[in-house]
Amino acid sequence: MDSSLYKSVTTRRGLQYSYYSSAPSGDKPVLVFAHGFLVTSYAWRYQVEFFKASGYGLIVPDLLGVGKSDKPTDPVQYRMSLIVQDFLDILDAEKVANAILIGHVW
Repeated sequence: MDSSLYKSVTTRRGLQYSYYSSAPSGDKPVLVFAHGFLVTSYAWRYQVEFFKASGYGLIVPDLLGVGKSDKPTDPVQYRMSLIVQDFLDILDAEKVANAILIGHVW
């Protein structure tokens, strides 16, 4: 994955996320890939290559606790409802109103 396409955003909770981002071509949708715990966004490298070449928009964050995203020590920060809000903050930062979320090991 092209490291120049990584960005960072600070969410409303004050947490920083690192994420890969590429814009869609034409009217293709944006796909958000969410990896499981203990791996990083790099786990999606083959899917990113395929879908980027097919013109899809992509947002692939490093989830909390891994990669270049923040690593809170308070387990409460990892509540699914809070992570969902963080994802919405990332989508807002990218000005994406609709996206398809794809995940594994959740």
